This record gives sequence, structure tokens and C-alpha cells, in this order.
Amino acid sequence: MPKTLIAAALLSLLVPAAIAQESPRIEINKQAPIVAHSEIYIDAALAAVWSVLADIDSWTSYMPEFASARLDGPMQPGTMLLWEPQGQYVESRLVAVETDKLLVWNGSGGAVHVWELTSSGSGTVLRNDESIDDAAWSAGPTPEAGSEFLTQSLSVWDDRIAEQVKLTR
Repeated sequence: MPKTLIAAALLSLLVPAAIAQESPRIEINKQAPIVAHSEIYIDAALAAVWSVLADIDSWTSYMPEFASARLDGPMQPGTMLLWEPQGQYVESRLVAVETDKLLVWNGSGGAVHVWELTSSGSGTVLRNDESIDDAAWSAGPTPEAGSEFLTQSLSVWDDRIAEQVKLTR
């Protein structure tokens, strides 16, 4: 399946337009029916990688599956992330923001999305984890297939961020 379609299908997991849980969670649920992990080494400083990840208004420039993406306020916990992947309006809530280190949001279906950046040699390891508590949000016939699909989708997003970092240096 082409990477664009994988990323597009990932984003469709986050519909309908439901607001993130009121009780913020900053770690994924490793026992959730849908769990995914991806990471990539990017030959760039933490600040360069963070700059691309945290520039939510620019996501649409390198994620063509997103019709829109913006924050409804400052980059801080409690702010809503409003985005439209594949024509589906999604509201997520930022729950943790540590510049150059961590970005976490909660979404519908009990989703927890964690981006973690760590320095490694002259570059950065970008770690991308997500869990979804509600198996009904699976993009596959089973939660296991949903986890595999979500892992592939997170990998696409990581690759796109790495490409964007290279373009902005």
C-alpha cells in the first residue's frame, strides 16, 4: 500500500469529530487493543526536529493527507489541536509539551499519541508511539491488524518529518 494511503488511513482512525478525553494521559496504554511504535534517527539537532514537529500550521505542506491543522491557542497543555485528515474533522487536546523533548496529545477512542525526541550523537531519535483503547477504531479486521497498520502509518509520518527537516536546514 503506498505510504500516502497508509498515512491517510491512519488519520481516518481518529474520526468522528470527538473531543479528547477530559482526563489527560501522557503515556500510551501498552495493554490497549491497538498499540503502535515507530522511531527514526534524523541527522539534525533536537531543535531542528522539534521546529518541524511543533509547527503544526505547516503539517499540511508535507502531509498532503491533512486538509488543515492548527492549534486553537498556544503550544501548551490544554490547547486543542484541530485538524482535518482526509476530510474528517478531529479535535485532540495537548496534554504535555516540553520544547525539544516531548509532545503528547489525547484524542477520541481513548487515543494517546506521544512524540519523544532524544539526542543521539550528532542527531536526534524521534520516537512516535500511539495507543487506542477502543478496538472499534481499528483500521483492520482485528486489533492486531489495526496495530500493524498504525505502526506503518506512524513510520510514514516519521519519514515525512525527517524529509522536511532536511529541506529546512
